[in-house]
Amino acid sequence: MNMRIAVVAAASAALVAAGATAAVAAPAPASSITLKASAAKVKLGDAVTFTGKADGLKEGSKVTLQVKDGKKWVSLPATAKVAKAAYKLTDRFDKKGVEVLRVKDGSTVSKSVSVTVR
Repeated sequence: MNMRIAVVAAASAALVAAGATAAVAAPAPASSITLKASAAKVKLGDAVTFTGKADGLKEGSKVTLQVKDGKKWVSLPATAKVAKAAYKLTDRFDKKGVEVLRVKDGSTVSKSVSVTVR
């Protein structure tokens, strides 16, 4: 009789553990955005094309190009929709100097790239 109780208790414990494990939700897949500029140095007014991959973002999501202004990031009018986990957008710069840029979709941001405008 004690053997039967031990077997039932062990089986019950195993079922409870399996149920608890199944109830734990899998973490949401992380999203990421990459960024690449078509040129690192351009003349004032020249177009720069920015491309990248957008893993984990929904098709049709909008990525926005941002430029660093002091300590804050400012969104530029240049945007693109994600299609087949990628995007492409173009912008021109109207002031000389080094521009530090990134793309953003919600809370997902890319690493920054620099473009020198001469």
